[in-house]
Amino acid sequence: MKAKALHERLKRVREPITDVDIVSLGLVEAVIADEDGTRIYLRLAEGLHRPFQHALSWPIRRRIVRDIINVLDDVPGLEIIDARTLERYYPLEED
Repeated sequence: MKAKALHERLKRVREPITDVDIVSLGLVEAVIADEDGTRIYLRLAEGLHRPFQHALSWPIRRRIVRDIINVLDDVPGLEIIDARTLERYYPLEED
């Protein structure tokens, strides 16, 4: 699937507090689709500089990531990564 089509599908994901789609809010930094898979880079940690800010934002981040997974459930090799911290939101590493 092409990056542009994936970008359009991401418009179905709403930020839970504002109910505005994550693309319009600028939370999607990049969508890369190539032979290695599909990587979605998000700006979910932008502006969060203190540990308590990260802790408070986790329920929102978790919901956005879950909604992205639901919208893109048919995309093979999907990875969701924070653009600033490079933290992997999906798939989670298993021990």
